[in-house]
Amino acid sequence: MEFYQISDFAKEIGKHVNTVDNWFKALEERRLHYVNRVAGAKVYDELDLEIARFILDKRENKWLLEGIFSILEETFELRPFPPDETTSVPQVVDMEIIMREIRSAAQQIAAAQVEEVRQQYAELVKQLPKPIDPAEEKQKRLDDMITQRRVITQLEDEALNMWSTIPKEERMKSVGLFRKQEDIDKRDKFVRAYVNEHLEERMKLEYGLDK
Repeated sequence: MEFYQISDFAKEIGKHVNTVDNWFKALEERRLHYVNRVAGAKVYDELDLEIARFILDKRENKWLLEGIFSILEETFELRPFPPDETTSVPQVVDMEIIMREIRSAAQQIAAAQVEEVRQQYAELVKQLPKPIDPAEEKQKRLDDMITQRRVITQLEDEALNMWSTIPKEERMKSVGLFRKQEDIDKRDKFVRAYVNEHLEERMKLEYGLDK
């Protein structure tokens, strides 16, 4: 069986010495698992290596230490404390470890919330209309003006055709005693009324908004 000192043991795990040492200190504080000693110095063996790798795997999957420790007894045959072993480690909860775990969990939650907000913002940005290029906007206004002028001209032509079908006596007015001529004011009023009545409907039709 191979034994390791803490520095070599931590290299096997791929974690900092202090991190690995703290794991096993916490296990001993909870009287869950004992690390062998040689001349008073801790030495780690294959069982300790398996436990450390198990803890590392769970930590990389965002497990809290308390949760990992709670299932160790179900996974490994943990090493009991020798009958004559006395430890000066107080049997109290290590608040520093707990607070460190709480801070880590809070940071994970905060990071997840920030990412969620970022994704929501990105979705909102996608839904915003594409900014119109000034040149495109100017061209659109010009096209709209041309379209409106063309529609008005069509309506005026239609109105004039309709005006010509009205009985002549209604379109003419007396000029002097014996002469009559077309009532231009009445005609223009008729044309304007026709254009105003049909312009909105015809513009919607032109832009496909009549559906």
